[in-house]
Amino acid sequence: MDKKQEEIIKELRQSYQIVFSSKEGEIVLKDLEKRTGIYTSTFDKDPYVSANLEGMRAVTLFIKSMLMKPQEKK
Repeated sequence: MDKKQEEIIKELRQSYQIVFSSKEGEIVLKDLEKRTGIYTSTFDKDPYVSANLEGMRAVTLFIKSMLMKPQEKK
């Protein structure tokens, strides 16, 4: 990754951290965690339902990954 891309990602990560470190951001993140089922299975016998649930879950997991410091991610 080149320096420009690294800088863009760094700024974006900082923006996520600012937004979700506020009281309101923490409330929204907790709500997203509940609504998108990040701690539960997304399996459904209907593959379209399963894909939809997994897509919702992936968004919340992405947000949470942006809130972690780069060295914390594994």
